[in-house]
Amino acid sequence: MKRIYLLVAFLIITAFSTSYLSEKESLEIKVKSESEVSISGTSNINSFNCFYNVANLEDPISVSFESRDKKMFFQSTVLELESDCFDCGHKAINKDFKKLLKTELYPKIRLKLIAIEKASKLSNTYDARVKIHIANCASTYTFPVHVTKDNDIQIKGSLFLDLRDFDLEPPKKMMGLIVVNHDIEVNFNLYLNQL
Repeated sequence: MKRIYLLVAFLIITAFSTSYLSEKESLEIKVKSESEVSISGTSNINSFNCFYNVANLEDPISVSFESRDKKMFFQSTVLELESDCFDCGHKAINKDFKKLLKTELYPKIRLKLIAIEKASKLSNTYDARVKIHIANCASTYTFPVHVTKDNDIQIKGSLFLDLRDFDLEPPKKMMGLIVVNHDIEVNFNLYLNQL
């Protein structure tokens, strides 16, 4: 599930970068190695952080869009994340995470960018709408992202998800004494360049 969140973050970043870069209807974006994506959550006794190995995103992401009514609508702009590319810092936690995401049956998290629009009067802030597919379930989210551009495009944001949106049941340990909370947070700080 954490991987799915990361995928959503990548798709959102791709969408914002296209609106920020040019008026082209299609282009390709590359996620740079200094980018960071993480998923964090809590249990009744502790917290955890899982980090996505961004080096596995070496293929360019194709982005096609249409601008209407001050919004950008995307067609077939999809990011797929490998579920087993998350590292939670401990072998047992990694195993639980893969079990939670049903990685053996569903090895990829799919993020489809639907639309983006200017969020408010706040400078460089946009709302991204993304459909996330995890373990054969899909949910759509709208959340704010902050976009800046120097030599590269930087997209930062956070997304809060409920595991129940994907029919996922958090793991329980020690006969139910340790329970992971349903709510998780996906944080991303992406650096992109246009190819």
